[in-house]
Amino acid sequence: MSNGVLKVDPDLKAIKEIQEIGGDTVKKCYQCATCATVCPLSPEEAPFPRKQMILAQWGFKDKLLNDPAVWLCHQCGDCSKYCPRGAQPGDVLGALRLLVIKEAVPLKFLHTFFNNSWGILVLPAIALFFILLATLATFQGVPNFFDASSFPYGGPNYDLWIFHLPARVLMIDVVFLPLAAFVIIMLASAINKMWNSYLDTYKVPQAYRYSMWTILKSYFIPALVEILSHARFKKCNSNHWRANPHMLLIYAFIILAITTAIVFFMADVLGFHTPWNPITHPVKWLGNFGGILLLYAIIAIMIGRGKAEAEKSVKTSYADSFLINLILIIGLTGFGIEIVRSIPSIESIVSLVYLAHLVAVFILFLGVAYSKFAHLAFRTTAVMFDLYYKDITQKMAQ
Repeated sequence: MSNGVLKVDPDLKAIKEIQEIGGDTVKKCYQCATCATVCPLSPEEAPFPRKQMILAQWGFKDKLLNDPAVWLCHQCGDCSKYCPRGAQPGDVLGALRLLVIKEAVPLKFLHTFFNNSWGILVLPAIALFFILLATLATFQGVPNFFDASSFPYGGPNYDLWIFHLPARVLMIDVVFLPLAAFVIIMLASAINKMWNSYLDTYKVPQAYRYSMWTILKSYFIPALVEILSHARFKKCNSNHWRANPHMLLIYAFIILAITTAIVFFMADVLGFHTPWNPITHPVKWLGNFGGILLLYAIIAIMIGRGKAEAEKSVKTSYADSFLINLILIIGLTGFGIEIVRSIPSIESIVSLVYLAHLVAVFILFLGVAYSKFAHLAFRTTAVMFDLYYKDITQKMAQ
């Protein structure tokens, strides 16, 4: 500060980073506040995205990383549609969310694979490496990938303590159980870092810094209900169509997660091994219902995004298209396994379809921490903090 004037130097590196990951229109904003005025989600006491736009223009990266409002935005498109300068505030906040994920989660290099076009070659290679390594170990050699009786429905059986596991079941366990543990650890580290940064940014007194158990007990369920009901999402105007497909997609993943848990228990613990008949087996009914719901939701999202892009209210970034197409591939290959197995003339390629499905699922699992799919954990955390901070603010005011 000199002669009463505070000099602020923009962080050009941070600005460039924001522009490169989808916020390329940020410099068009001239702070008219139209975005904050038309946003149906923006609270009067702390309106967004105007504040976040000016912080992004100056490259105040740390302030943006520690701002939960970045996650309270659902990228409705209202702000982008009515912006007189075409600054696309919704897209800028979408870019900021990717930046938060990148900075919060350990092993940042994995994030780059999901958000750069060249990563489309690296991620399948990583997935194939671990899957084929586990296949070689559990099938005790290289199976014939053009013969379903060799892979995945062949190989030796293993007796491990009380568990009787075919090669394919052990192979899946060897790959996906460590992967799930890795993702949980990475997310736990990121969410803990994110939560503590919010506490410090908002200068929450020690007396109100509750234990994580108290936070979960008091605010997790309300936040989860809000996320599952898409209560805020449904307030969007320009792209109100997005609420239901996104909500159905969440429910589809919940159904498929429940199905996977049942299959794991029945196959690994009880010894009832797949393949099960999709026509007669109730677990397959549940899985197929979840799969149909997933395909319906993701196709509806693709169609809706196409219309919204034509109206210039939403821009599909690489991170968006990558996740959308990955989910579509998972749905198609999942049903593809059942379809190919039922047609004798092409049954020989069931192994390749099965392998493609495992690769896609591996990438999605890893993406729970490093892709746009991480929104589910990060947004839930931000909503929890929003509920928590409003609650303690009322208590401190009493």
